[in-house]
Amino acid sequence: MPKTLVTANGTPIQIGRELGKGGEGSVFEVPGRAEQVAKLYHRLPDAKKQAKLSFMASTVDKQLLSYAGWPQDTLHSARGGPVVGFLMPKVVGRDPVHMVYSPAHRRQERPKATWEFLLVVARNTAAAFETLHSHGHVLGDVNQGNVLVGSDSKVVLIDCDSFQVNARGTLHLCEVGVSHFTPPELQGLSSFAGFTRTAHHDNFGLALLIFHLLFGGRHPYSGVPLRSGVGDTLESDIKAYRYAYARDSHPRGVGPPPRSIPLSIVPDAMEAMFHLAFTEKGAASGRPTSQQWVAALDAVRGRLKPCGVSSMHLYPDHLARCPWCALEQQGAIYFIDLGVTYTGTTSGFVLAQAWAVIESVQAPPPVSVPSFDASRLSAQPCPSNIPGEGTITFYRLLVVGIVIAVLVAAPNGWFLWLIAGFFGWTMAGSVGSSERTAERNRRKAIQQSAKQDYDQLVVQAKEEAGAEGFLAKRSDLLKLRDEYQLLPQTEKHELDKLHSTAQERQRRKFLDGCFIDTANIPGVGTARKAALRSFGIETAADVSSSRVLQVRGFGDGLTRAVVDWRASCERRFSFNPANAISEADKNAVRTKFGVRKVALEASLRAGSRELQRFRQQATSRAAALQPKLEEMARRLAQAEKNLTVL
Repeated sequence: MPKTLVTANGTPIQIGRELGKGGEGSVFEVPGRAEQVAKLYHRLPDAKKQAKLSFMASTVDKQLLSYAGWPQDTLHSARGGPVVGFLMPKVVGRDPVHMVYSPAHRRQERPKATWEFLLVVARNTAAAFETLHSHGHVLGDVNQGNVLVGSDSKVVLIDCDSFQVNARGTLHLCEVGVSHFTPPELQGLSSFAGFTRTAHHDNFGLALLIFHLLFGGRHPYSGVPLRSGVGDTLESDIKAYRYAYARDSHPRGVGPPPRSIPLSIVPDAMEAMFHLAFTEKGAASGRPTSQQWVAALDAVRGRLKPCGVSSMHLYPDHLARCPWCALEQQGAIYFIDLGVTYTGTTSGFVLAQAWAVIESVQAPPPVSVPSFDASRLSAQPCPSNIPGEGTITFYRLLVVGIVIAVLVAAPNGWFLWLIAGFFGWTMAGSVGSSERTAERNRRKAIQQSAKQDYDQLVVQAKEEAGAEGFLAKRSDLLKLRDEYQLLPQTEKHELDKLHSTAQERQRRKFLDGCFIDTANIPGVGTARKAALRSFGIETAADVSSSRVLQVRGFGDGLTRAVVDWRASCERRFSFNPANAISEADKNAVRTKFGVRKVALEASLRAGSRELQRFRQQATSRAAALQPKLEEMARRLAQAEKNLTVL
């Protein structure tokens, strides 16, 4: 390839050093044009690809360039010659989107990025798709590699020469795709060659990227299987619309992974958008468009509020409590400010005063549990083919009468007559026995179901409106009080432990830098890596046999491959005693306990208000549940009465 090429209008272009190389071509710097780079193909593109590039370069505009690395001019060996490459904007200081939505990558590369930052990135991603669609084009091969994100949250789409381009009615197709970004209706296609994509297909990939960004990199179709034949491959679950976070996920056969961000973090309207994007209804009637996502994400961003415990915790105002604090209590940390140092200052909180106020709140009266007088009810008669107790008693009395008469008439055979009477008594009692047993079992099942429903409602009433629920809340506050009292000793103990855990902490930090998404693990491709990420396994530090085996599709062989990869990473670790304990290590412990102290103080301050609110609402809740309790009691009494005739 010559060092000097020309543009379509004959302008000479110097080709500098190679910046990167891919399967289709290489990217070079362009001396004298700091804002541009040149992509040159390894092989001469065919006539159709050349026409596509010429059209893209001739129709480029400011709007496209604001969101995409769009071809700006074609490159030729000589003026009028074939297209050998093109000029495009130079994209610097940006990372693939998966390094933003991955909690492990984000903690290291962007530790101060909050959920608001992810919302903005999601919004800008939707805006980039909208720009492309408004020009009549389709991205086609949506995946985590062709979306780049900067610290300014700006999004740039790359590999634009592979997009499906509408050249004034002539379609230049995108004939490649990534399986775990392919919509359900296209799963199973052997090839995309000759297949026309639409914005409808793009909208699936867009919703997937937005879900990744807002829900910690989890894949919406990767979850915990609830029945056999589910979760073997991510592709089969996508094809079967097994949306793990759906409200109807149970009949779909899959539930969300442990310690995942709950879908309730977004408002109901956005939850409905995700449901439409990932289920049969959206595939048939239309998924949310990029324009709709822009509006919805802007609306959620306008409703964010800060957590009282950590400035890193931002969440929508439809939630009463911080979801990030709740997840941290489960051991799932999505946001952490590594630069924070706790100063130890307090805000005038006095535990004794807070606890005295909590204890002053009186429990509500017990819930009145109704019972129904069964004597007012009539038992359901037996079916006509089943004799009742009265009929059986009549037959038995008839047998007794016959035996007595025979004994009086022929007393010498009394032994035989007694045996015959016994058999007659038994036969009289077994009249319609199989039908009676079936009917008794049916009525017993109804009675047991009624009792279960009644007992569950009684428990619910006691928990929501009775003293039991109130005392349970106060017991939780008691545990928080005890934890608060022990904080100084626990913090001192953990600071003392820094010496004994120095090597393990260094090892953990080292393994946290070994990312699965860039690793070469036999048998573990991009789809399986996405499944691991959905279960919070992103780095070597996250890997253990038990955790990997939780991911459906990872049997003993693949699990061993992942564990062996972790072991190979661990063998590269070398402990440095000189850095055994740093001031940052100590500050991390102080920050951890300082943040926990603030959280406990906030919970204990609010404790009395929560108990007061429970007491005030107990009466109305009990009144609302009372009709249901009475109906359940009546149903149970009727079911028990119906058993008495059998």
